[in-house]
Amino acid sequence: MKDSSWGRLIGALVAPGETFRSIAERPTWLPPLLILVLLGVAVGYVVQMKVDPEEMVRGQAGMFGAEVPQAEIDKAVESVENRSAAAKAALAVLGLLIQAAVYFVVAGLFTGAFKAFGSEIDYMRSLATTLHGYMPLAVGSLLNLPLMLSRESLTFEDAMNSGVLVSSLKALAPEDASPILESLLGSFDLFTIWTLVLLTIGYKAVAKVSTAVASGIVILFWLIYVVGKVGLAAATMH
Repeated sequence: MKDSSWGRLIGALVAPGETFRSIAERPTWLPPLLILVLLGVAVGYVVQMKVDPEEMVRGQAGMFGAEVPQAEIDKAVESVENRSAAAKAALAVLGLLIQAAVYFVVAGLFTGAFKAFGSEIDYMRSLATTLHGYMPLAVGSLLNLPLMLSRESLTFEDAMNSGVLVSSLKALAPEDASPILESLLGSFDLFTIWTLVLLTIGYKAVAKVSTAVASGIVILFWLIYVVGKVGLAAATMH
C-alpha cells in the first residue's frame, strides 16, 4: 500500500509513519491532488445547486454589512440563473485551478520554513507530504456529499460551512454568537486536527527534523491561518 501511488491515499490515513517514509524515498503527488481538488469542486457544485440564489446574494451582502436594493438583488439572481453552460464550465475550471494553486503555495511555504531549520527537503517531496497530509479533508468531503445531496435545499450558512457535516466546535456556539467566535470555534475541526497530526508526522519523516520542529512549523502556519480567518470575520462586522 505504501509503495503504490493510489494506495498511499489510504496509507497516509491508516499507516502514516510507513507511508511518509516511503514518500521520502519516492514522492508522488498527482493522485492526492486529483482527489482533493475534484472532491472540493464537487462539494462547491452541490452547494451552488442547493442554495437559493437570492439567499446567497443576500448572505454575501450581509457579510459586509451592505444593504442592497431589491432591484440589485434581482439583477444578481437573474445573472446567476442565466449563466450559460460555457460560463458554468469556466467557473468550474477556475475553481479547479484555484484549489490546486492553494496546495502548491502551501507546499512552497512549508519547503521554505523547513529549509530555514536546516532540512534538505526539496519542493516535490514537500508537495507530496502536503497533499497526503491533507487527505483527512477528502474523508470529510466524502462524508459531507451524501448528507448534502439528501437535503432538498441548503442555507447560506451551510454554504459558508462548505456543507452540513458537523465536525467542529462551532456546533456548540450559542445562537447569538458573533462571527468572530463562530470563526474561531469553526477552526477547531476534527478533520483539521487530523490533518495537522498527519502533516507533523509527514514532515518529521520527509524533512528529517524533530517532532518539535515539525509540529512547531505546522501549528504556526495553522495559527496564522486562524488569525487571518478571525480577522476577516472581524472586518465584516464594521
